[in-house]
Amino acid sequence: MRKIGLVIPTTDNTFFSLYAHALEKCLNDSQLVICDCQNNAEREKEYLKMLSQICEGIIDISGLSELEEGLLPDNYPLVLVDRKPVTSAEVPWVGNDDEAAMYEATAYLLSKGCRNVLLMPGYIAEYHESPRVKGYKRALQDNSTEFDESYVLNRKGLKSSEEETAELIMDYFKEGRKIDAIITSSDRAAFGAMKALGKLGYYVPEDVRMISFDNSPYSVMGSPSVTAIDRNGTLIAQKAAEILNKLFDGETVPLETVIPVSLVKRDSTR
Repeated sequence: MRKIGLVIPTTDNTFFSLYAHALEKCLNDSQLVICDCQNNAEREKEYLKMLSQICEGIIDISGLSELEEGLLPDNYPLVLVDRKPVTSAEVPWVGNDDEAAMYEATAYLLSKGCRNVLLMPGYIAEYHESPRVKGYKRALQDNSTEFDESYVLNRKGLKSSEEETAELIMDYFKEGRKIDAIITSSDRAAFGAMKALGKLGYYVPEDVRMISFDNSPYSVMGSPSVTAIDRNGTLIAQKAAEILNKLFDGETVPLETVIPVSLVKRDSTR
């Protein structure tokens, strides 16, 4: 029975946890070894080195800006998921077009009349500009709305997504900023944002419309339900498993596999 390594940024993120669960089902004839980096780049590197010694292949949701040469043995079976660190090797990647997904989310809010859209793109261990920010910028430009860097808030990854998001929102509103929409990196982050807005006396969607990424079960647990980008994590897991198995068999695999997303409209953007 093969051992497969899975490196994820944090098990505290619902998308990553559900992804690991889906991948376990896809690899039912293998043993899955899951490593939680705790959003730490050096920890990820150590896990990659360790897993390459005990596993036949690795699936990595990376927080690195670059996969350094020598980090893994040459031609080691590796599939990157979701994020794309720079690498000199030809490593297959499976994920969403985050730039296009963010463009759709931003454009939808702008079509609702929103003009002060706060973006909270999420935390990545090593900084590199998120494709979500690029999609956000492009949507603003195409809708004759000026980009303001102060409307992009990045978390530090030191606390839960709910806590950090709530704290950022509280501080932002206290500065007197005008906001009529928020896009969060996850459904749990959206709950943190709504909690903060409630304390400040604002309502969703009456005062502030909201869209989140992931479309996990959390998106429909609260009131109002949250409009969300469905990233189709189960299909990402299936494709990553298929590609890794083809690498084991020496087959040629595509370097990029883009999984479509969909915008699931709910009460938070009425």
